[in-house]
Amino acid sequence: YMERRRKGEPVAYILGQQGFWKLDLEVAPHTLIPRPETEMLVEAALELVPAFAPAQVLDLGTGTGAIALALANDRQQWKVTAVDRVPEAVALAERNRQRLQLNNAEVFESHWFSGLQGRQFDLIISNPPYISDADPHLSAGDVRFEPSSALVAGSDGLDDLRTIIEQAPAHLNADGWLLLEHGYDQGPAVRELLIRQGFERIQTRRDLGEHERITFGCKLC
Repeated sequence: YMERRRKGEPVAYILGQQGFWKLDLEVAPHTLIPRPETEMLVEAALELVPAFAPAQVLDLGTGTGAIALALANDRQQWKVTAVDRVPEAVALAERNRQRLQLNNAEVFESHWFSGLQGRQFDLIISNPPYISDADPHLSAGDVRFEPSSALVAGSDGLDDLRTIIEQAPAHLNADGWLLLEHGYDQGPAVRELLIRQGFERIQTRRDLGEHERITFGCKLC
């Protein structure tokens, strides 16, 4: 343990677990370690859809399953679908789902919407890769040990956010919401992308560090 810590390896990877929302999740080096700021997405989702309403929810790039399983745990009447393109992440999220006995969630392999033809949702949520491939932070701290596929999205960090925003409308029901985590300086770009795709009621919220961290919008009928 001490040797791995001396090298800077994150405690979550050494222990193989991390707390998120009300859950204890198994984590492994082929997925991102769930972050406290990502709980903002869970909070917003729980606010946007009435507690008593049944809803079809999609978590894109689920990793450990953190967002999907937090929502499935808090809203037993929701049907939550979690997808990831990395087979090891899918297996890990499924282990977490089974251990938590969340039968209202399903996990399977899909690169964004590729395996979801014809599926419609009331809420689509994602914490996608959003770091530029030239970002100096990639060589510092915990990020050094995390998979670049879960972090990096092209020269401006917006590649995956663009893909999700462009493809989401075809998979959203009327009055459906798209919720996204993004980088501290990407709020204006994400809002512009949402406007371009016809989203309305767009909001951005700041994290505890006062950085713009999540943005969401509604697809009206």
